[in-house]
Amino acid sequence: MRASARARGCAAALAAALLSACSLVRPLHGLTCEPGAGNASCLYGQPCDASADCTTAACTEGVCQCPASMVTIESSFCVDRTEVSNAAYRAFLATRPDVAAQEPFCSFNSTFDFDDTGPDAPPVCTTRRKEDEHPATCVDWCDARAFCKSHGKRLCGERHGGPLPFRGGMAQGEWFDACSKHGALAHSTGEFDALQCNGDSTETVPVGDDTSLACEGGYLGLQHMSGNVREWEDACSDDVGPGDLCRTRGGAFDSGGALEELRCDARDERERADTDHTIGFRCCSG
Repeated sequence: MRASARARGCAAALAAALLSACSLVRPLHGLTCEPGAGNASCLYGQPCDASADCTTAACTEGVCQCPASMVTIESSFCVDRTEVSNAAYRAFLATRPDVAAQEPFCSFNSTFDFDDTGPDAPPVCTTRRKEDEHPATCVDWCDARAFCKSHGKRLCGERHGGPLPFRGGMAQGEWFDACSKHGALAHSTGEFDALQCNGDSTETVPVGDDTSLACEGGYLGLQHMSGNVREWEDACSDDVGPGDLCRTRGGAFDSGGALEELRCDARDERERADTDHTIGFRCCSG
């Protein structure tokens, strides 16, 4: 009888905690968690009725959690395990996403297609690896943003959403926290191996296969946070249009094994409209 009472007491405490969490205000959007509203107002660990309630994009047993395809970071937010693949991006294109739904600073972006065919395609994009299992490259910042939004996610930026200051310190934000294990690691794998993490080669390697396990970190389950392709981040110099500079992270296969370029706190800058065979992305949520 005492054990049963104790169990009921624990259940009541958990329920009270969840109800208390429901009153938390999302730091950037001023929304309170509303299970059943379907407005993505509930953070990781808060109660939910359906996945649409959650900033994490997944509701599991009545609580917002990270989807299986993402890694939970510090019980706070979620990051894709791998860079987005060509196959995943083609599936997005097959839904015929509406380019008119983009924000004003992306209104120049007339198509979400890979920039790898036609007379205006950058020469480096015409020879990119197009196999399903390779990372989606030759997509600009707006393409990456639209893909993430279509999955109830976002480009990694400030915790719980929103852009990072473009000229701010590099040791901040969701991408950095995930790559560095909250500042504990210089490179995602600790002691960096350019061969295992594809930081010194001539082309991309597949995402999510067995060989990618050799480049796992900062948190268990994350792959190729350093190397393979640079990754777009939600940190841009302005909100004007195609010429805005936006940050990429993580270095790429063409980094020549340069440890400084492959660090978690390294940065590169490209124009918002740029497409390149060395640039891909992954998404965050929560």
